[in-house]
Amino acid sequence: MNKMSDVLIYQFSLARSDKYTFKNVKNNQPCTNSKNEFSPGLYFCSLILKEDFSIPVNKYIFNINGKPSLESGEYGFSISYTNNYVYIAIVRNNVVGIDAEQIGNINLNVSEEFMSEVELRKLHDAPNKYEYFYKIWTLKESYIKLVGKGIDDSITDIEFIEDKNGRFSLHKNAEQKIYFSNFTSKDCILSVASFNLMNYEIIDFDNIEEFLKKYEN
Repeated sequence: MNKMSDVLIYQFSLARSDKYTFKNVKNNQPCTNSKNEFSPGLYFCSLILKEDFSIPVNKYIFNINGKPSLESGEYGFSISYTNNYVYIAIVRNNVVGIDAEQIGNINLNVSEEFMSEVELRKLHDAPNKYEYFYKIWTLKESYIKLVGKGIDDSITDIEFIEDKNGRFSLHKNAEQKIYFSNFTSKDCILSVASFNLMNYEIIDFDNIEEFLKKYEN
């Protein structure tokens, strides 16, 4: 496999949908594992894998922390929800973690629950505190999704540092090199984590109806 790979990021909004909501997806979602809680994102992911990659998904498997994956392991994927938006990242023969948050005002005091002391100082000095807040939050979530662990009190130990070019990296590197990317799409901040350098392509749908018109047969 080449060092550079491509991650496809599918995005769409449920905001204008009054007939097709997360609740309506439940009867169609294909997951049969008893540990699986209802997840419309897995249903949407199954549609994409079948249509774009010719992979019928009959069952997902879950690790001890509830992270889903394909039994074959041929494709890795990650799902994020933020308000009315859904983001699904898919990559071949690799693993990926994605998190997205819609930018908005928030009580910045909650940062003390997940930021390290260094990150809190950077937040205090940041010219755009909300942007920095969401960058750090989504970076940590993308890392957690990549490695498949749960959120616990150790989240403050996952510390990110920012270089002069605005790129983030783990202060205490993991056993394996991890690459992170931050970018904005619509009014959301996205962070993506992977074990290899990646190119990213966003496939944008205006709403759930447009998405389902292409993928649901």
